[in-house]
Amino acid sequence: MLARTTRLSIVGLVLCWVAPAAAAPTWTFQGKVVEGGQLDAVRGPNDRIHIVSSRYYQLDASGTVLVDEAQGDGWQGSLDFPPAIAVGADGSVHIVTRHGGSFANGHNIRYRRRHPQGNWDRDYLFGTPVKRNYVVGVSWSEGPHVHLGSSHCGTQIWGDIHLFEAGQSSATPIGDLTGIWRADADYRMRGLANRVMLVSGVCDPSGTVFFGCGSAGGTLATEITASLHSHTEGTGRRAFPDVYVDHVGGVHMTYGGANQVYYARHDSEGNELLNGDRLVFDGLGGWSLQTGLSAVAASDGGNVVVAVALDGDNSELAADSNLLWAYSTNGGDTWSIPADLGKNTHGGAGRRRPRLVAIGNAFRLLYWDNGLSGIAMASVLIEVDDDEDGYPAGLDCDDTDDSVFPGAAELCNGVDDNCDGEIDEGCGAPDGGSGAGPGEGGNPGTGGTPTSSSDGGQGGDNASNGGLYGACHCTAAGRPSPGGVGYWLVTAVALGLRQRRRPTSACPRGVID
Repeated sequence: MLARTTRLSIVGLVLCWVAPAAAAPTWTFQGKVVEGGQLDAVRGPNDRIHIVSSRYYQLDASGTVLVDEAQGDGWQGSLDFPPAIAVGADGSVHIVTRHGGSFANGHNIRYRRRHPQGNWDRDYLFGTPVKRNYVVGVSWSEGPHVHLGSSHCGTQIWGDIHLFEAGQSSATPIGDLTGIWRADADYRMRGLANRVMLVSGVCDPSGTVFFGCGSAGGTLATEITASLHSHTEGTGRRAFPDVYVDHVGGVHMTYGGANQVYYARHDSEGNELLNGDRLVFDGLGGWSLQTGLSAVAASDGGNVVVAVALDGDNSELAADSNLLWAYSTNGGDTWSIPADLGKNTHGGAGRRRPRLVAIGNAFRLLYWDNGLSGIAMASVLIEVDDDEDGYPAGLDCDDTDDSVFPGAAELCNGVDDNCDGEIDEGCGAPDGGSGAGPGEGGNPGTGGTPTSSSDGGQGGDNASNGGLYGACHCTAAGRPSPGGVGYWLVTAVALGLRQRRRPTSACPRGVID
């Protein structure tokens, strides 16, 4: 009987398994989706993607255009800077665009609001035309507060960022940000809850990138100035940052150094969350300023981060750049090896950069496609496998335990080890045993009519080996009781599974005969 018991233990409990190789995320390319060249894009309520380019658009997650309205920006050339867009939690849409004028004499800067019901109910100019006021920004925060921005360059190439708060019929100046911007570079601003985050760069030969944040309202400029953090990894003309705010207040930013792109992370109060900025892209092809050009986005919880970069063609404008991408599943701490998306874009001397928008763990890339002569969209889903057992969270019923996964050995431990929706299946009494097993310190069952007993739990037929064949032989804690052959086999299997990270061999689970 011991031989039969041992055979059952080996066949029924020893499981070899082939873990599927973790599939590399695959991009889907939707092709050209909207008109224009320069763009800004954000996610709004109901997971709609809002875009402003030469027109205003709303897209669903598949790239289908749901709204197409003539409320865009007329400056769409490759050397123009993009317009700006923000969408409120109430569904209101806010855009800032440039009209008329020139870079030398200044543009008319225009603010428009789309009411949540769909009508454009605010439309006015703010500020005055000044030299190089071509970089614009907008953010929405609770209150609601809508903040507007425009660059201002004096007689030299260095200048300021003017901040305003939008009212019903005009915008009120609330202060300037000095020393953090210069001509030929841009800045970005985004809002969340009652906070506003802003990134900017000074693309001098030894440049600096800045991050600042503050509470929405009249003191925003003062608070941003007081909170400024400088980022100086790499060398060269550090500039051209991008910023993305996740749904829990994490602030993700990328910025360029000489032929490189770095990643940094802050919280909404301005605290740095990593022990140093991370190098994501290196050895990028150049253009006139050699600065790495990028975009970034993060999942709602901030653990999954995607970045794209332009691999320049060494032309003055980065006019035929390859698009590269990389991703992180631990909040930007470590990154995948960059890969080529197989698409070409026009960098516009740093002014025509892509945008990334995240919806959960699914990311949408919007970019100028040289082959399609328009703004195209691509998408990718990043599946997270936190316990590195070969199954992402969408398939793994416990992605914190690497011994639990579809197809794992089902042990008598009160856990759904194999993710089939059942617990401890196969641990019952196939020959009529009660399944109670011996009580702690009890005697083995003696065979006969199956009954339940805390003192040994008489098993069914052939139960003279303590119920190992006829019953589960589990302790009150749900694990095999010590001393038996089954206990040591289960223990060995469990220890082996615990030590496994990515198993590579397999055989099918046996069947009780």
